[in-house]
Amino acid sequence: MKRLSALTWILCGLLWVTLSAYAASPANLVANPSFEQELNGAPAAWAAAGSPDVRQQLRTEAGRDGGRCTRLECSVMGQDSPSAHAMVCQVGQVGVRQGQWYRLTFWARGERIRNGTVSVALTCTSPWQNVGLDESLQVTPEWERFEFAFRAKESLPAKTSRLQFWFKSTGTLWLDDVELVETAEVRPQRFPQIATDHVKNFVPNASFECGTANWGSWHREPGGWGNHLYRLEGEIDTTGGAHGKQCLKIALSPERAPVYYFDYFETSRRPVRQALAANQGWFKVQPGEKLTLSAFLRADAERVAAQLAVIASDGRVLTREVRAETQWRRFEYTFTPTQPFCFIAVGLDLDASQRDAATLWVDAVQLERGEHATEFTPREPVESFITTEAPGNIFSAPAAPALQFTLRAFNNAASAQTVAGNFTATDFFDQPVANQPLTLAVPAQSGAQRAVPPIAAERLGFFRATWLAGNSSNRVRAARIQPVARQETPVGMNHAYPWQFLVQRSHLAGINTWRDWSAKWHVVEPVKGQFDFRAPDEQVQRVLDVQGNVVLLLPFPSSRWASTYQADQDREPPKDAYTRLRLPLAFAPRDLNDFSNYVATTTRHYQGRVKAIHILNEPLFTSYSLPATKGYKIEDYVRHLEVAYRAVKAVSPACQVVGGIGLGPSADWNRQFVTHGGLRWVDIFDMHLYTPPAPAESHDEEFAAFEQLMRANGGPRPVWMTEMGCYADDDPPAVPQTVGDSAMNRCKWKTERAAAEYLVKFTAVTFAHGMRKIFLHAGTCGEINGPDAGGVFFEYGGAPRKMYPAMAPLSQLLGTPDAFVEKLTTGGCWCYVFQRQASGVAIAWCEQGKEKLIQLPAGITAYDIMGNAHPTGTPLRLDTAPIYLLGRTEAIQALMR
Repeated sequence: MKRLSALTWILCGLLWVTLSAYAASPANLVANPSFEQELNGAPAAWAAAGSPDVRQQLRTEAGRDGGRCTRLECSVMGQDSPSAHAMVCQVGQVGVRQGQWYRLTFWARGERIRNGTVSVALTCTSPWQNVGLDESLQVTPEWERFEFAFRAKESLPAKTSRLQFWFKSTGTLWLDDVELVETAEVRPQRFPQIATDHVKNFVPNASFECGTANWGSWHREPGGWGNHLYRLEGEIDTTGGAHGKQCLKIALSPERAPVYYFDYFETSRRPVRQALAANQGWFKVQPGEKLTLSAFLRADAERVAAQLAVIASDGRVLTREVRAETQWRRFEYTFTPTQPFCFIAVGLDLDASQRDAATLWVDAVQLERGEHATEFTPREPVESFITTEAPGNIFSAPAAPALQFTLRAFNNAASAQTVAGNFTATDFFDQPVANQPLTLAVPAQSGAQRAVPPIAAERLGFFRATWLAGNSSNRVRAARIQPVARQETPVGMNHAYPWQFLVQRSHLAGINTWRDWSAKWHVVEPVKGQFDFRAPDEQVQRVLDVQGNVVLLLPFPSSRWASTYQADQDREPPKDAYTRLRLPLAFAPRDLNDFSNYVATTTRHYQGRVKAIHILNEPLFTSYSLPATKGYKIEDYVRHLEVAYRAVKAVSPACQVVGGIGLGPSADWNRQFVTHGGLRWVDIFDMHLYTPPAPAESHDEEFAAFEQLMRANGGPRPVWMTEMGCYADDDPPAVPQTVGDSAMNRCKWKTERAAAEYLVKFTAVTFAHGMRKIFLHAGTCGEINGPDAGGVFFEYGGAPRKMYPAMAPLSQLLGTPDAFVEKLTTGGCWCYVFQRQASGVAIAWCEQGKEKLIQLPAGITAYDIMGNAHPTGTPLRLDTAPIYLLGRTEAIQALMR
């Protein structure tokens, strides 16, 4: 046998290492991923796609790192339609398996693309449907790497696949190094994380000696969208507990139970019958390790049912039902976690008790390692927290001239201790407003508290306070606002929050108009001629009772008995049960006179209480009403709208009729509606907008163009945006962060400050072109420690996000202006000037990277986004943050030219 030389062995070894590394790397499912292979100047295996009237060119050129890349240039964008886009795609190459996780990475840059928005998706072409990847991104002229992880919803054969990158404007997109590979399951990281090393009891403030700090509520009841307890339902009892002097009292009864409302498909009003106290934050645990949850409980009667629950980061819930008695008794529950994060909950369950009312006291909650509960011990010998007495930490000016925090501490040691720590606070711009060392003497085995020196005296806005003392720390969101008087304001919400306290808190900031879905035809007239408004009355009246305004949406064109839908003739019936249930309501009624009678009867019932009625939600382009996929055309919607308009006006001439397609200003459906005479049958035109983050000023041209289209076709009409997506959470409970459905998820901003500034600037841009009200989507509430950015303005407990205090000055200073005066754009600065009553008001800002120094003349006052007046006599530096200018209209125009 011939011996191999040493060099040959080395070369073989290097080849083995190379092949092993290659074999260990997941295969890239994308063909020609770096665009090195060309065919007639275009990248092999890739193609451009779009409607015939889109002019686009796909070719290769020098890439970002010396190799090749692809370049897609669109010079003409056709009329809006599903295929009106510039697209580079790979067809018939990428197959995925249902349930498998995948990671897509690529490099991209772009120029002159409207809003800089590019979409990416993996689609099945037969039948057309998304299989899990559906994202948007913002491109700039500089190369940037993007990464998305997704789980395949369906198995997708390569032959029916299309991996696509597209944008809906003229402009140029460059792509390079596209990689799609299988990856391990992506498990979100949970926040805030509570460390469990070097402590016996994992639970902070476990015996409530520091009040309600660290506690909220959780319940397991099934329910509709947003059906989650959103604050602690319970109160501190100071008459003595199983440990220390305080415990938590949870009382539920028909008179005292919080009530959950929901206005969508299954309209509901449901008193809460299960309320468990849950810790805020996620315990970091070791899967497979035995843990024991314990708590002391007592009740106002024998054998009152209570629950000990463990909620894992994958949504699984472990529970043990126990029966509390009139004397304190300890209960325990041993479990084995399968996930790295969990939180716990302990509380009252009336359903399990089969009672209408009960009271449960909870104390000395402990989560520890091991198979049995051991003697109760607080997490730390001395614990301390900062809190406020203001509901939701929202302070009203001028009643509260400053923000007032309280430092609370508990000392479990046998000797007196002194808590020493540092209190800091920042404002909306993340600038420091407080930095104070604090001490507090705490007697042995007792609690103590002291007032923190007030901060931000006379200042309005958002504030974040932080307390750090040894191993104790917590952060508190707070706001100080000037309450908005009951008036017409620019801001509303699609769906009223399910909890009344959030509706009232919204009104303080001027968020006071609610789009209500409860008066659906199948709800109010389930049988022909038999009307019953009890269900929607509860939804509408609870808003009116707290001085809110209601826009009544009649979302569907049919009741079940009236519908023309025939399931046995539907060639493509919906796959999911919910859409199958909804689809008959989306079809036209057999007799439009029945629809007219429904609209007229509803208008008559709410006459004097509701000032606006909205006819049909998102017709034609969705499956809600008269879907185009089932053969309906623009003429069908306009005819329904005409019938409804006449019915409303015959009953109540003053009632405003809202109608429209529910799309953005550039949508072709909107153009068709206007050119087919649809404006004759509306007092207010409706739009919806779910767009990825983009500069607010980038919307100016499209809204101006639509305003001109209305003027040329019987308009204009005031515009309401009855659904808009704009979400941000500086403290996301999970990373990667998700927000609702795919449309909502596209509208995530990186920071709350950016989202708040966008809302103010977007209002200025759109109000210049006929917009008069913007409804954020949607009034939902996530569960404690879970995603809840869809509620827009509030964190758990009703604590403010930065967007919330920004709405108060928007409502007070701009409000609903009488007229738009002028748009001024110079040197990268934008200024929109309006007339309101006898004064001028403007909103101004600069583009990214631009600044302008302004010397305010006498008679003009400037306010920042939080409503704070700029100091008289000092120069004003205008940057990306919007400001308000108040004074004579002519003086503002002269200043900003």
